[in-house]
Amino acid sequence: MNPSVHSGQEHSLAVCRALEQWFANGDQSVTFVMVHSRFEWGPHHEAHKFVRDLPPISSRHMATSLDSFRKKATATCLDSWSTMFQNDKYQGHNFLLLQNLDGGIVQLTYAKGGAWLGEVSGSLLVFTRMCRSILRHAPIGSYFQRFNIDESHRCECGVPLQTRDHIFVACRKHKLLHGDCRVPKYIGELWYFLDTNPKAFAQRTPGPAPKGIR
Repeated sequence: MNPSVHSGQEHSLAVCRALEQWFANGDQSVTFVMVHSRFEWGPHHEAHKFVRDLPPISSRHMATSLDSFRKKATATCLDSWSTMFQNDKYQGHNFLLLQNLDGGIVQLTYAKGGAWLGEVSGSLLVFTRMCRSILRHAPIGSYFQRFNIDESHRCECGVPLQTRDHIFVACRKHKLLHGDCRVPKYIGELWYFLDTNPKAFAQRTPGPAPKGIR
């Protein structure tokens, strides 16, 4: 009965239409009881296993379904992104290239969550800092210097210019990646570093206000 875009959307809409007519014929009602599958409650668990093992319900015209068009659009965007990213001018020098375990560039998708988002287990704070570190658009000294922002360029550890590489490789305020002095190479390593160091690439804590200012 989920009318959103998915492979069985046409079937779901047909069910909704049938129920709409059924509800219109009189004092009809349906009661839904939410029971999480992990409780494995009697007949509900049997029904859950039965439905889970059924093959996906497909529409009559899969090639022209909204779900199919969305998948095609996503594939086209990912292919274009991968192709254009081979160009150094498009890639730029600020983007942090991350690899899969097979050595290829980490791919992203926006249809059902992304590879990067999946790695942070739904933590919005870690994901935000991950985006900042990958794009080098973060509240750090080199960013303030680059955009002429009136903030200190120094790192909390005392280094005159706080850069992304310094945070990853040499900052004494952070626990370095597995004890290695290197920039994260894989998406899992970046997640581990950010999860271990919650202050890395986070907003700076405002200092005390000057005397006479409240």
